[in-house]
Amino acid sequence: MWFIIDDQMADDRRIRRLPLATVGLWVKLCVIHSKGVSMQAKDPAAYPGHFDKLDLKDAGGTMKQLQQLVDFGLMEEHDGGWRPVYAEGICREPKTLTEEQREARRKAGSKGGRRKAANQKAKQTSGKLLGDSQANGEQNGSETGSKPSSKLLGDSQAKTWHKTDTYTDNPSPTPPAGKPKQPATPESGFDHFAEAYPGSVGAKGRKTEAEARALYAAIAGNPVELTRLQTALRRYKHAVNDGQIRTGHIPRLNTWLRDQWETWAPEPVTPTPRHKHTWNCEHVHQLMDPHEDAYDHTGSLREGKPSKWYLACQACADELNNQQETSKEKQ
Repeated sequence: MWFIIDDQMADDRRIRRLPLATVGLWVKLCVIHSKGVSMQAKDPAAYPGHFDKLDLKDAGGTMKQLQQLVDFGLMEEHDGGWRPVYAEGICREPKTLTEEQREARRKAGSKGGRRKAANQKAKQTSGKLLGDSQANGEQNGSETGSKPSSKLLGDSQAKTWHKTDTYTDNPSPTPPAGKPKQPATPESGFDHFAEAYPGSVGAKGRKTEAEARALYAAIAGNPVELTRLQTALRRYKHAVNDGQIRTGHIPRLNTWLRDQWETWAPEPVTPTPRHKHTWNCEHVHQLMDPHEDAYDHTGSLREGKPSKWYLACQACADELNNQQETSKEKQ
């Protein structure tokens, strides 16, 4: 995958206003994101689709610089992290090839290879045709002796055309069909995860591998925890590749899943409790206070005779709650 910067980037007003270090950080983060998306196409566990604070620190950036990029519309928040915004006149959004497209490219070969093979084939064909023409002309000359040269040329051309038509009518071989893509299963998810882990997994079927498989299945049952686990693995691999963790100190996968993965995972996001509107909440007052004088306030809830003002506010609260539930169902 290629991350392409537009040649008009230097003329963009946002780039001109940003400090040079911030622009350099933006380019580096875009390259990291593009590489992650390319890895994600092969292994969904390799990259979650965004980078976080740890990735920003690894790239040598600060939150102040990142906020500048967000304010200028070159970055956006996504799923608890950030990802680039591909703006016209600055850069182009990278394209990810599907597995079928990659397979087709591998079968067809590179464009340069196809051109070279076609040229070589054309040279061989023209050389063969010229040799056949000369051989046929010499044979006709020895047999006829006094035949005119134009007649010999005509005979050689006729035989050459016959050979050319015969050669080009050969059918081209049909490439074999690609294997159908297998659907993802919990077992295949663990296999991809274990392949990406920088340490040892253990022999298949042994106690350590079976324990790691069971621990992964327990975590992967919760999509939120699975996302945290994938982020933890990505951070851990960064630390190993950067030399922060020695190769000899990497535990087996079952030990890492049992004791260490949560120390590398981001903090779980606690969902904000949904507000329930009541007759006396601030949202209802914002809507009803301008019309308060139009309602009678006499009445008592204790006696079971609420005022018209209370009933109107309660009806407004019910309507807001219904709208809130409707929008939740649409999401």
